[in-house]
Amino acid sequence: MRSLAPGWHAHPMLPRRIVRHRLILFLGCLLVATGLTACDDEGPGTDTGFEYAALGDSFTAAPKIPNSSTDGCFRSDRNYPHRVAERLDDAQLLDVSCGGATAADIIQSQDQGDRVQPPQIEVVSADTDLVTVGMGVNDGDFSFRAAYECLQFAQNDPRGSPCTDANAKALPDVFERIQERLEGVYEAIAQRAPDARILAIGYPRLLPESGACPDRLPLAKGDVDFVRDAFEQLNETIEAAASATGVEYVDVAAAGAEHDICAEEPWINGRKEDRRTKAAPYHPTPAEQAAVADLIVDLL
Repeated sequence: MRSLAPGWHAHPMLPRRIVRHRLILFLGCLLVATGLTACDDEGPGTDTGFEYAALGDSFTAAPKIPNSSTDGCFRSDRNYPHRVAERLDDAQLLDVSCGGATAADIIQSQDQGDRVQPPQIEVVSADTDLVTVGMGVNDGDFSFRAAYECLQFAQNDPRGSPCTDANAKALPDVFERIQERLEGVYEAIAQRAPDARILAIGYPRLLPESGACPDRLPLAKGDVDFVRDAFEQLNETIEAAASATGVEYVDVAAAGAEHDICAEEPWINGRKEDRRTKAAPYHPTPAEQAAVADLIVDLL
């Protein structure tokens, strides 16, 4: 997870309909300027078989789960896109998920400092049959305000509610920005691949309905409810963006209600790399990736 660099923020004083209209115009102009239009016949795919484009961040890439790509994205060859493709007849997988990616990186290049990843949407074409999009946690400063900073604050105030005090009032605006961006991204994908089925993939449940496990997720005692609610609202925001644009939502949290980070069989790894599965800290386990693949295949 990462915080979003400045830029591509909605203006706080503009009405929502105007902001969204401007965002869609921006995406449309960018697609035209880069040649990524729905009528482009020179996409990366072919006219045979079933073409599946997987876009997303590290919860799609599944870093550290063997074997990971060496291009800076840490994309596992056992993540859910690969598992789905294995179960579809004659499927061509174009998996461009990448650790640290934001919604902006679907439309624009992802600058990783020592290297640059091309816009993820480049693999989507008029020939694409299925697009999955796992995105949102890195947008609008969400991961910084509801995860990274909470873990940092807890070291100095483990019995208080330092993260809640610092960030609770800011989250409503964060969720509004995330929804704006995701709606624009879903519409840009639909424009480029008008016949594709588009699935918005939610995130797994982070915490149980009550209680916590500081050995795996060391939060301050008073911040547990704040973090739990924040991740639930993130999924609600993704679902709202999908509903607003006619995209199907895959509810990973509901399917994994008994597999939070504190569970006996968690779908999110704790603060240490899993020695058995190699799953990265605070990232999906192989069981979660297999379960998401099941959800997608069942839906198809």
